[in-house]
Amino acid sequence: MAITIKDIANKAGISAASVSRILTNRGRFSEETAQRVRQLANDMGYFKNQSAADLSQKSSRVVGVLVPITHTNFADEIIKGMQSKAYELGYELLIAFVTTDTQQQIKTVKSLLSRQLLAVVMLAIDIEDTVFDVLKSTDVKLLSVSNQLDNDIPSISSDNYAMMHTIVDYLYEHGHRQMALIGSSDPDPIVAILRRRGFIDALTNHGISYNPDFIWGVEMTYQTGLDAIKKFGEPLPFTAVIGSADIISIGLLNGAIGAGISVPNNLSIVTIDGTELTQLTRPTLTAAQQNFAKMGELAITTLADDSLSPHSMVFTDTILVPGGTVSKII
Repeated sequence: MAITIKDIANKAGISAASVSRILTNRGRFSEETAQRVRQLANDMGYFKNQSAADLSQKSSRVVGVLVPITHTNFADEIIKGMQSKAYELGYELLIAFVTTDTQQQIKTVKSLLSRQLLAVVMLAIDIEDTVFDVLKSTDVKLLSVSNQLDNDIPSISSDNYAMMHTIVDYLYEHGHRQMALIGSSDPDPIVAILRRRGFIDALTNHGISYNPDFIWGVEMTYQTGLDAIKKFGEPLPFTAVIGSADIISIGLLNGAIGAGISVPNNLSIVTIDGTELTQLTRPTLTAAQQNFAKMGELAITTLADDSLSPHSMVFTDTILVPGGTVSKII
């Protein structure tokens, strides 16, 4: 039988209301009494009914997280960061996976919103307008992480435009003048748009003419990387390529090796994300490493202190981590 606050009160010889205030850190009690009540609660196996507490206080410490059902290593890192900070601050995560199907998204969102939630965090997913309408019809806080969905939704992500300048500058300093961007040709997602714009502007800053054929590939998959090598053929018309995700870059690397193209002697590769996958390849991938764990931590802290306005945009740092896939052209 579950232990109740009344059971603890009877044992402690004080009122149930006093026990409740002590266990929720409300009211003023002597340190001796507070410690005795908490010890009794622990010894008796008391578990707080958080849902009931949330309802009584008209608040919640539960954060719903919408995650794309397609597996990504960076999503794991964001969730780890969120979970670490949530545990520290006394919040809970409720994770729901979504596909790209609009009706399924609506069903999942409605199911999530049926719970007592503080907020819904959208983790690197693109939401249809009809789904947004459902989310915005509630008083639940909304936050986008690793993506910028809407001007009315605060976001935490890398600066994708500036990131492309960092990568292009790095390749330019290594003597590369013909560069390709693989995996960011989808015309709609804001991240793809920002990366294309950053790539083109960075080339222009170095006096390099933009070749539209060198931005190719939509899907963030291993196959996209393999197909890119097949599409451009041998010899490749560029000396360096940027993969829009680690899994794409691994496809580029393996596709090049399979085609007899030496990496980095005949093709240099820089990957975007910089997850642990980059350490599993040979040679290891040079990476624009995003701080996904920090994004997750910031998601919880900003929700906890309510510090983001609807138009807020927070950028986490990106660092260029040299590997073995970029060579200098002399």
